[in-house]
Amino acid sequence: MAEDKLAPISITERIEIVDVLRGLAIGGIFVGNMQWFSGYGFMPDAIAAQSPFADQAARFLVHVFIEGKFYSIFSFLFGFGFALQISRAADRGDTQATVFKRRLFWLLIIGVIHAFLLWSGDILSVYALMGFVLLLFRKKATESLPKWIFGLIIAPIAVYVIFLVLFLVFAPPDVAASVADAKNGMWQNAVSVVPNGTYLRIMVDYNLNILAGRWAGLIFEMRLPKILAMFLLGFYAYRRGIFQSLGENKALISRVLVYGLPVGIVLNLIFAYYAGRESVLPPEPIGLLGVVTYGFGVPALALGIIALTVTAWQCNWGQKILSIFVPVGRMAMTNYLLQTVVAITIFYGFGFGLYGTTGAAKATAIALTVFVFQIILCTVWLKFFQYGPMEWIWRQLTYRKRLPLLRSS
Repeated sequence: MAEDKLAPISITERIEIVDVLRGLAIGGIFVGNMQWFSGYGFMPDAIAAQSPFADQAARFLVHVFIEGKFYSIFSFLFGFGFALQISRAADRGDTQATVFKRRLFWLLIIGVIHAFLLWSGDILSVYALMGFVLLLFRKKATESLPKWIFGLIIAPIAVYVIFLVLFLVFAPPDVAASVADAKNGMWQNAVSVVPNGTYLRIMVDYNLNILAGRWAGLIFEMRLPKILAMFLLGFYAYRRGIFQSLGENKALISRVLVYGLPVGIVLNLIFAYYAGRESVLPPEPIGLLGVVTYGFGVPALALGIIALTVTAWQCNWGQKILSIFVPVGRMAMTNYLLQTVVAITIFYGFGFGLYGTTGAAKATAIALTVFVFQIILCTVWLKFFQYGPMEWIWRQLTYRKRLPLLRSS
């Protein structure tokens, strides 16, 4: 394999509907993340229950329509992009996925820097690590992928049932109160450190603690299998040629829309109303309902949103509206990292220090406003440049060559 034959996907090779979906996903992810940037997502339930109605309503709607769904769409697209890049690399002689592994390595480095120096909620490092797992599936038969997907979706449910049984049998009676006290202590520490602290203090006394808890949650709440399941769904979509031939797959897309959207909405309404959290700890029966409704409802609604977007894209009016998200999707990493910079500037002590004082409604409005500016910024940027700045750096590290940034005449 000659390194000089390898290069990033050109503009003419891109599938625009994938960029549209990626742009929408980046916006949805930011709305969901803003609940945690602002501190509202960490607020103990007893305190959150005293919030104004607008904040409680906004939080409920974010639970139903945003949280987990747009990360799932982004995971789906990651799997689709993986399949596209693996296929393209094989055509050019890279049968060992060397370039993709290099791409994952640098994604991991960027993600680790992001997680430790800016925000513990980083998803890039998680995607990079799970991407190496995804490589194990690249030679699996297409027919076997749905079985793996279903198994990965039900695995967290089975594990939660085991935890629930063990907890009911062996846990001391006061453990729930101890967990609640610990959460209240973490909240009090956060509101004392984040709005007033220096950058160094926030990163050490707050960010590192949240980072440790996040990874514990990813592992023990079995979120990683859910991510891999969506990766494989995207992989499967590429194998089936869904986005490559939208016209030939109208019937399938319509079925996903008709069934996925209502089923996803109903299950997520149940999840948001009764459980409100992806995996309630310590385990309890209502938590099992949350795990089941989240486990099936999130992929269903994510696929329903994808199908709705694709259906609209096939109409002239839909393309005119949705095309505004193409530039954002082409600069996904830049936008994701920029969102972190903007958010911590607004909420952390070295910026405006609004952490813990901003409700869900205002946090959502801020996220949507920032995202509108990102749409405008990306549209202007790509008139002059071929890539976003972070995409340009990432590609050069991956392909080990200098790539032109400016668009040629």
